Amino acid sequence: MYQPEVRLVPPDTGEGFQFPFATPYPIQLDLMRSLYSTVDGRQVGIFESPTGTGKSLTLTCGVLSWLRDYEVAMARELGGKIERLKAEIERLEKETAGAVDWISGQFETMGIKKELGELKGVKDLMDEYGKRLEELKEKSMKVKKRRFARVKKEKDETLEVEKEVGLGEDDFLVEDSDEDDDAGLQEEDDRLKYKPVQVIFCSRTHSQLGQVVNEVRRTEFGKQIRLTTIASRQNFCINDEVRRLRSNPLINERCLELQKKSGKATAVDEDQNTRKKRKVAEKCSFYNRQAIEDLKNDSLFEVQDIEELVTFAKQEKACPYYASRAAIPDSQLLMIPYQNLLHRRTREQTGIDISNAVIIIDEAHNLLDTISSIHSQEVTLDQLQQARLHLSAYKAQYFPRFSTKNLLKINQLLFVATRLGKVLENPTKDAPFRMIETHELVTEGDFFNLNLQEILQFSDKSRIAQKVHGFAQSVPPSVLEGPAKKRPEPKKPPSSALKDYLKQLEKDASEKGKQSKAVEVVEASKQEQKREPIANAIRPLLSLLECLAESFDDGRILLTYNKNDPKKSTMKYLLLNPGARFQEILTSCRSVILAGGTMQPVDELTEQLFKNCPERVQLRSYRHVVPADAVLPLAIGKGPSGKELLFNFANRQNKELLNELSSVLSNLCQVVPHGVVCFFSSYDYLDQFYNHLQQSGRLPKLEERKRVFREPRGSGQVEKILADYSKAARQWTGSQTGALMLSVVGGKLSEGLNFADELGRCVVVVGLPYPNRTSPELVERMRYLDRTLQPPAGNEYYENLCMKAVNQCIGRAVRHINDYASVVLLDVRYGSSEKIRRKLPVWISEGMQCLERYGQAHGSLVRFFKGRNGK
Repeated sequence: MYQPEVRLVPPDTGEGFQFPFATPYPIQLDLMRSLYSTVDGRQVGIFESPTGTGKSLTLTCGVLSWLRDYEVAMARELGGKIERLKAEIERLEKETAGAVDWISGQFETMGIKKELGELKGVKDLMDEYGKRLEELKEKSMKVKKRRFARVKKEKDETLEVEKEVGLGEDDFLVEDSDEDDDAGLQEEDDRLKYKPVQVIFCSRTHSQLGQVVNEVRRTEFGKQIRLTTIASRQNFCINDEVRRLRSNPLINERCLELQKKSGKATAVDEDQNTRKKRKVAEKCSFYNRQAIEDLKNDSLFEVQDIEELVTFAKQEKACPYYASRAAIPDSQLLMIPYQNLLHRRTREQTGIDISNAVIIIDEAHNLLDTISSIHSQEVTLDQLQQARLHLSAYKAQYFPRFSTKNLLKINQLLFVATRLGKVLENPTKDAPFRMIETHELVTEGDFFNLNLQEILQFSDKSRIAQKVHGFAQSVPPSVLEGPAKKRPEPKKPPSSALKDYLKQLEKDASEKGKQSKAVEVVEASKQEQKREPIANAIRPLLSLLECLAESFDDGRILLTYNKNDPKKSTMKYLLLNPGARFQEILTSCRSVILAGGTMQPVDELTEQLFKNCPERVQLRSYRHVVPADAVLPLAIGKGPSGKELLFNFANRQNKELLNELSSVLSNLCQVVPHGVVCFFSSYDYLDQFYNHLQQSGRLPKLEERKRVFREPRGSGQVEKILADYSKAARQWTGSQTGALMLSVVGGKLSEGLNFADELGRCVVVVGLPYPNRTSPELVERMRYLDRTLQPPAGNEYYENLCMKAVNQCIGRAVRHINDYASVVLLDVRYGSSEKIRRKLPVWISEGMQCLERYGQAHGSLVRFFKGRNGK
């Protein structure tokens, strides 16, 4: 596709970026200009902008301004080139008309005509694409008018969805077919000939993406941008029957099942004597091509978040999941979660084309770990055994109806499941775990001669995971437990549906006069109806095979043996080189922007992700928008009694150190108003400290100064405890001194939650939360980094894990320009190690006070909060 040659110049003012506020902060304007230039220069940008500085709004205004100017420049330059080439051809034709050497002139003219034809072809595609957008916009207006009229007329109308009655036996049979489930919704090839530059905005959660959508809506771009949000079926599904399944894998499989239905139908039992008919499930009423097309057009020309799209989808009786996917090719701005971008298979299935796209990854501080996590897979011995049982039962049931090709692939899949289970069943030594390379697993499992890619392709086309799962749910447990047992030929029980099977048994028992047997069958039926849904055991197996089919060099297999409960033994694929998976994104897209509130330390990003293109990387780190005197960062090395604060593993049981810590917190609670949030390295250490407070009698004294809360291990009580803490923290009046929250680094309160204003006037981090260095996963990652990047790359990775966790805790406070807080780092190593301080956010490290004794810190805190209590 044609690319303009001219370099674009970023606007000088916020108005040029269509920034919704009159005057952006200097760092906001600088970030927008830097982002604009980075994208235009096809570079990689790493932007660190603290939370509370309007990062999302700044990113969107910067990149959308570039997109606006780029499209205008491309159209202008393309039109200008065409006119110049036309003029050049006309001039050459006049010159060669009477020239002696007319052959050279004709040759030159032919070359220019060829270039002109190519440019005209691009322009024609652009014009055709523009006309189609206008047509879609007109259709969108008709949809809006029709919906407005319908809603006005029928305000209380509710949707009724037909419920499932049963599944036919043929729904489970694997057939030879290359049919694509989404074929009915795929756009024609000619529609995709011209592909506009897309901006793909990626974040961790849908709530974060929803906040960005709201920011776009506040700008002038919200009135003209074509925005689409991509989410899972679990977020988008409006079919009540499917939504009741709750689990995302079950929802996916049930959705695909209902797509295969063609409407109302009947099926015949295998017992030809009864010829009893029954209904099968209908096709999903929301899977309607025309309704989905209308909803897609509507969503393209009106900025909508997930909730709004779902609301409109219910009114149109159209599936929002497929409407959003159909809108992808025509969207200018895509909002997607991490998985849909970073995982190639998921990206392709979603229909996202990253070629020449501008990709923005927000909250990118854990990008390396996120890529590794997405591309790792763990299965238990129980799952492998269940996969083998379900496949065996499935094969035994439909054996005569399989083609030779399908039977071969099912046998291969069954063989792999069996061999992997054997590896976990038979540990080779007494060690609780074993780390091996992927080729060793393939060799030890004795399936090195099988083509895993072909097995995966067969599984995709046949949807065998879905079919085997449906079969396993529909038959009695006895069928799965003993698939090889022969059944009597004349009275073969129907396996197409559990209800029919039980009803037939009850009828047979009644005819023979065995009333007691009938009662037993009815009771068994009631028990079977209470049976919990069976988890899909094939999906984890296929996900593991997908990992094994990738490169063998950058993956390891961790085998963990559970002697007490062997079924809980696990086999986990570990991705050690996330850069290899990210390379495809980096080479395909136009520009990559990594943004976050705390991106430090950034060295590992450049070394692991961008080592092949360091010249493309642009790094920008910004201070906070709050004044420098609104943040007081302190590193304290000794407590009130002069004892050194060294919270390493060796001092974990040191009661004197725990006493010193309680004294520090007591003094802090005396001088800090409202809320104090204190982060510990682990739940165990938090529990140990809290128990020490109780046993030593220090807890009541601490609660005289602030009400003490503790983060729970489970997620059930988090919201209630957080609400109670918020209420107590805001009640500070001088005599009632607020609240103290004891939290955990990496816990539920250290990321994603805001302790703004009164909720977090002081953030305390106790020690350096280094991860467990003896973890087999961590040991292998460090060893791999040392081997590929040279020492001390492994140790740097280990330290960076710690510092990124600390930085996330620090970022919980100071959330807007009028906020203020103190950050207290309790450990002598913060003050003694310049290397550690360099890995802190710039807005913290530049103003850090490294104090040896607590008394000095206390004085600084008194002065800092003096006069601010009324704010």
